[in-house]
Amino acid sequence: MRAAGAADAIDDRRGAREPGGPHPLLALAREVESKKSALERAGAPPTSDLRSAEHALEQAHPPADDACARTLGASVFADLYVDLAQAREDRRDFGGAAEVYAHAVACTPRSTRILANLAWTLFRARDIAGASAVVQRALAVDPRSVELTRLAGIIDFVQERWADAVTKLRYAAASEPDRMRADHSQLLYWLAQRRAGVAHPEFVARRHTEDWPKELLLFLQDQYTEAELVFAVNQGDEEYANVGRNARLCKALYYVGETYWAQGHPDIARDYFAAAVNLKLIDQEEHSLALAEIAKLLKR
Repeated sequence: MRAAGAADAIDDRRGAREPGGPHPLLALAREVESKKSALERAGAPPTSDLRSAEHALEQAHPPADDACARTLGASVFADLYVDLAQAREDRRDFGGAAEVYAHAVACTPRSTRILANLAWTLFRARDIAGASAVVQRALAVDPRSVELTRLAGIIDFVQERWADAVTKLRYAAASEPDRMRADHSQLLYWLAQRRAGVAHPEFVARRHTEDWPKELLLFLQDQYTEAELVFAVNQGDEEYANVGRNARLCKALYYVGETYWAQGHPDIARDYFAAAVNLKLIDQEEHSLALAEIAKLLKR
């Protein structure tokens, strides 16, 4: 893929000639939202998983936090806490989930997997400082972790520490063995360069996926229009088996919103972030990223 030229990825002239007006992704998001059933709008998961996880933990009689790591069943107790934390996350109780993850960490204090889970939960709860502290603790255990470095780069991105974000996201994009996950790091790496003032951002030189999110990579390079992204989002799931339609839409809304912000249009960016959040796909990384960006914009 070629590096971006001086032209912006989106401009008013191009938007004016795209089907659906200047913001076709927003039009699609409104259409999707209007078709949701009352149950989908409520978004409340069943309580069975939560009650089952609570019951399993109660039956196990976990020890106090200061003793858990020294017990033979420490890893078992930690996994039971993780199950409960994930059930709380499914119900969007991120504060409650973080409290439970903290118990799991007490049982297995060097588990980078559980530390990463806790960091993401704190991030989703918009405790960015707390998430950053947990990530640094995990990186002290495994300083070469791609996942942890990427999360640290995301936190730098949200906090607008562009030089740090560029360095960490480049490492993640170059080192991640899975090409689809690597390409998601490439997207943020590109945008961090744009926000840092780099005139001609570039991707890490490696083979990109032939599946989604290749269209988003092309969009950032001004090789795809927003209307073409709408077409890609609407493709049947057999075309993009790795990501469902609404998840593709959430991701597209977030990255197009970030592109608008990089071009100096934060008000338009906020509309895209809000549309991504309104899809209520809390398991999508971009949902949490969009929320973090909205919180920043509301303070300006």
